[in-house]
Amino acid sequence: MKKYQFYGWEQADVPATSKTYEKIKNPKELYDILSEIWCADTCAPRMRERWSKENQTLGQCSITAFLAQDIFGGKVYGILRPGGNYHCYNVVGDCCFDLTSEQFGDEILDYRENPEQFREVHFQKEEKRQRYEYLKKELETYLGRASEQTKQLYKVLLSKGYPKELCAEIAYKNMNTDYTATRMLGYLYRVTNPMIEDLVDEMLAILSDREAIIQKKELEHAQAVINDMYKNGL
Repeated sequence: MKKYQFYGWEQADVPATSKTYEKIKNPKELYDILSEIWCADTCAPRMRERWSKENQTLGQCSITAFLAQDIFGGKVYGILRPGGNYHCYNVVGDCCFDLTSEQFGDEILDYRENPEQFREVHFQKEEKRQRYEYLKKELETYLGRASEQTKQLYKVLLSKGYPKELCAEIAYKNMNTDYTATRMLGYLYRVTNPMIEDLVDEMLAILSDREAIIQKKELEHAQAVINDMYKNGL
């Protein structure tokens, strides 16, 4: 399982409640997507000069928390900071998570008994509302691209001769790499009985078609999974 650094990631498995964002499985997946979107333009102006890709959550808390609320529901709470500002985070049922906690490094924040935060108050600052709208628009653009990539993946898998049901399962359910490798390898093994080397090459070619959707390190991990499976047998 991939490990994250943001507060509450271990229990951050709540599903999206909005159909607009139903492709986002949980807050961890939202974090992965936002990691490609957060930028100096979405950072609070007073912190913008200090923002960097290495400290990508700096100045992103309120707009991120309210966007997460759009997706997963729940409430937004705030931790009072020196200077009178509030650091925002999310609570959905019994799940408390803070997608932007990494900006505080080793500082331990207190997530107990903090006041609820409301967008009507925060967005009285026009610049903050505009940053939220920008982040939201970029997220929706990202999801639109991912949807098109999913369609392309389905067509590629179908063109390779795999059953429609299997192609749909892999492409549209966006299965993780280990699952994809197991399912595809199992199908290939049953119907073709190829040489192991040929099968590994074919599997890697299939996974390469997913490169626009999954990270390169996951492809490398998939290769290790495939090789290990054929050392020890399916």
